Amino acid sequence: MTNTSNNVLLTPPNSEWTEDQWTTFRDWLVGMLKAGTVTVTFNKKDGEERVMTCTLDPSVLPPQPIHESNTNNQADFPKAKKENTNIVSVYDLTALGWRSFILKNVTNVTLTIQ
Repeated sequence: MTNTSNNVLLTPPNSEWTEDQWTTFRDWLVGMLKAGTVTVTFNKKDGEERVMTCTLDPSVLPPQPIHESNTNNQADFPKAKKENTNIVSVYDLTALGWRSFILKNVTNVTLTIQ
C-alpha cells in the first residue's frame, strides 16, 4: 500500500474500493498509527480539507482515566462503545486531544519513520 522509500500512499483510497480493501486499509492505517506519528489528510463532513498529525502510539497517549466508585452498580461504570469501523479515533498531536475522522474521507496518508 505504501512506497517505503518516500512514505507515500501508492494507491489513494477511492469510492470504488471493495469492503475488503477498506478493511485492509483501516487495519494498515491503525497499525501505522500505533507504531508512530501519521499525518492524515481528509475531508471533513462540511467538505473542508483537514490535515491532522496524529497517533495511537501508547507511549504518547495520555493516561486513561481510572474509574473509582464505591459501589458495584453498573450504572456507575463507563459504558463500552461499539466500534464503528467507518470512523477512526486518534490522538491529535497538535490539538493534544482525541479527534476522529471518517475512513472513507481520507485522501492522503504520510508516515513519519524514525
